[in-house]
Amino acid sequence: MIGELLRKTRQEQNLTQKQLAEKSGISFVSINRIENGNPPRLSVITKIFSAMGKEVSINITDSTQVVD
Repeated sequence: MIGELLRKTRQEQNLTQKQLAEKSGISFVSINRIENGNPPRLSVITKIFSAMGKEVSINITDSTQVVD
């Protein structure tokens, strides 16, 4: 899921994995692994998306709560 979003965002900005690695300071190997399904640390994903001008936020909801 996050890997697919990363790939889509990177491609929309016409960046290669190598270019994004240089821009974000995260290794090419790490970016490649994330895009291929390996779960990243939040700090890593925040740094990568920040390099592309995106903000990362987390929304936690209580799925057991029913709202009428």
